[in-house]
Amino acid sequence: MRTRVITAVVMVAVLIPFFIFSDTLAFPILLSFLGALGVYEMQTCIGAGKTVPSILPSLLVAAGLPFLSRHCPGQVLPFSFLIFFLLIILSYGASVFSKGKYPVDIAALSCSTTAYISFGFSSVLLLRDLPHGEAVCFLSFVIPWVTDTFAYFCGRAFGKHKLIPEVSPKKTVEGSVGGTLCALLLTLLYGFLIGRFTSLTPNYLGIAVTAAAGSLLSQCGDLMMSLVKRKFGVKDYGKLFPGHGGVLDRFDSVLCTAPALYFLTAFLPSLSLFK
Repeated sequence: MRTRVITAVVMVAVLIPFFIFSDTLAFPILLSFLGALGVYEMQTCIGAGKTVPSILPSLLVAAGLPFLSRHCPGQVLPFSFLIFFLLIILSYGASVFSKGKYPVDIAALSCSTTAYISFGFSSVLLLRDLPHGEAVCFLSFVIPWVTDTFAYFCGRAFGKHKLIPEVSPKKTVEGSVGGTLCALLLTLLYGFLIGRFTSLTPNYLGIAVTAAAGSLLSQCGDLMMSLVKRKFGVKDYGKLFPGHGGVLDRFDSVLCTAPALYFLTAFLPSLSLFK
């Protein structure tokens, strides 16, 4: 636990400057690095990273999509469809000509997880570049990490009913509910502080809906990544963060939360968090 806490503190301390200078090149570089490393961890986990031809296109997609999101935000969705279509052709083509060494089910999982991880990290950048995005994109990390932290402590204190033991044996219904409620309250507090110390006006209804949806989806993201680990008999995706594991172990919930926050705030004006 001590190692886990120290790593978390260091991680937050490292991330804060990137958020402060999120309008500079540093931010897409960070997200590109995390995306590429996350894809590499996944490819290694599922056994798709044994050859350069099978993993290189996925790494290029993960590394390049954040820069596309910043410099061509209006075209990122159609370009993404084209990129992932080509990735599917390359992956399935590699399976066809691999003589059984690259099974089609691994090719399919490789494509879907590459798309999921790449767009998850790129959504943080898309969120940042929306109006008032500097105040909103931080929540794509805060909501899932607060949910995860308080779900753990609430589960230890009150947990009696297992949530989905086949996927994650230690998670409980009480922990899930406690994590969501705490994320909701702390996000509302964040909105109040933003309104108190900046010129922005918080939309508390939008904040509440976004926090609740983001918290629930963050738990889905956590469970989905746990499902893959359990399928392939892997404890952690990597060792980059002592006590936490790899990029996918630490940012699994962010990958599901960030796209949701982006679509809610970008396409539903009534749910805009700040005005």
